[in-house]
Amino acid sequence: MNETLTNQIGEQLKAARLEKQLSLDDIQEITKIQRRYLSAIEENNLSVLPGDFYVRAFIRQYALAVGLHPDELLGETKPISMSRTSDLSRAHRDNDGIVRAGIDNTPTARSRLANSMPTIGLGLLILVALIVIWFVLTHIGTNSQQTSNGGNISVSTSEVSKSSSKSSASKSSASSSSEESSTLDLGAPETNTSLQTTIYNLSNENTKKHTVVITAKNTGTSVKVNDASSNILLNETLASGSKTVEIPSGTTAFNLQFSNVNNASVTVDGQNVEVSGATTSFWNVLFNLNK
Repeated sequence: MNETLTNQIGEQLKAARLEKQLSLDDIQEITKIQRRYLSAIEENNLSVLPGDFYVRAFIRQYALAVGLHPDELLGETKPISMSRTSDLSRAHRDNDGIVRAGIDNTPTARSRLANSMPTIGLGLLILVALIVIWFVLTHIGTNSQQTSNGGNISVSTSEVSKSSSKSSASKSSASSSSEESSTLDLGAPETNTSLQTTIYNLSNENTKKHTVVITAKNTGTSVKVNDASSNILLNETLASGSKTVEIPSGTTAFNLQFSNVNNASVTVDGQNVEVSGATTSFWNVLFNLNK
């Protein structure tokens, strides 16, 4: 986030707080955000905050608490990276009601692949051994049949052809069954009301492409879609109808930001998405694709 803009935001928030004769403790009670984070925002000490996503989310909460419009305050500025916050599943509220961010110790896809290499190698060796055994047994059986039939090959050829046809049909059927069973399972979402975020944690879905369809209802909605690298995939106001966004394979996370949440419905790969916070003017829906 631009440093000059952040200074201006901090000053505006502080001025609005003082104008309403509110202390930082009052803002903490309203937003459930730790006082030291609120003070850091006013003083432009953003290194104290757990990540860029939290900077924007906390500023929005602070702005709403002091009667400022968060969209006008932030403008079109976006965080430099979501890399530190693509996994929000560890964000939690302690017994004192304050939101604190967790630390992501989840192994990366590369480390998991490295750990599974010995198992993959053993599996390949077993597969090669089975193929060799099958070839030897088939070759011996064919030679024995040719000898008993006086060298007549036509019968064995016909049988091999029929067997190959059945095998192909079986593989085709298995492939169709596999495709049918690969329907996206969104599972039960997590809801963080303090961060105004609904979180879906999906396993190994970052290797696939995904299709997001956003449909505007009633008076319409404003929506922004960006990936884990803060690339904006969609940013516009939908007055009516639907908008389709393609999420490319290799994306580890993507986030949907809404205003007028109750005027929007969302599907991912044809599955209905639960968008909470219908009584608020702003809400996030975060998808972690490699949990």
